[in-house]
Amino acid sequence: MAQVDGGLQNTFTIKMDSNGHLESAKGRIVSTLTSDINRNGYQQRKAGWLGGPGYDGGHAAPSFFGFIGERGGGIPQHEWQNRKAGTPNEIDETNNFHDTEMEVINKVKRDLTEGKPIDLTWEMTLTRNNLSAVPSTVKLEYSFGSMDPVIARFNNLKISE
Repeated sequence: MAQVDGGLQNTFTIKMDSNGHLESAKGRIVSTLTSDINRNGYQQRKAGWLGGPGYDGGHAAPSFFGFIGERGGGIPQHEWQNRKAGTPNEIDETNNFHDTEMEVINKVKRDLTEGKPIDLTWEMTLTRNNLSAVPSTVKLEYSFGSMDPVIARFNNLKISE
């Protein structure tokens, strides 16, 4: 575990595979940042390059939560899942990582506005086929306080043509 969030009291644990690819990231978030100070644009582009055309450099957790922006936190993420750009890679276009991520961020913002404490648990787990740098699926599990966890799975591969 490392303090990587600019002095916030959030804790994150990242797990890498033997090839240096991110396997999972888990965090407990109790405070937020107001900007993307934790993001490294070069590292983000480099993560996207691993996937080739149609991929962005995504992150295992939002910078809003103080998650690292260096290589350890970056993944090749399909552009539709990362920022709703390009061609959707899901038949059900409502199953989108970006929208889910924004729902969580917006709830945190509402809670802050209402003076409520933040107590968010966030865990992303990646599944890879073979030794590929591109995860085939992204599983996100999150919960606020003692609520039951929300579990969502997202396709991270291009739809076969």
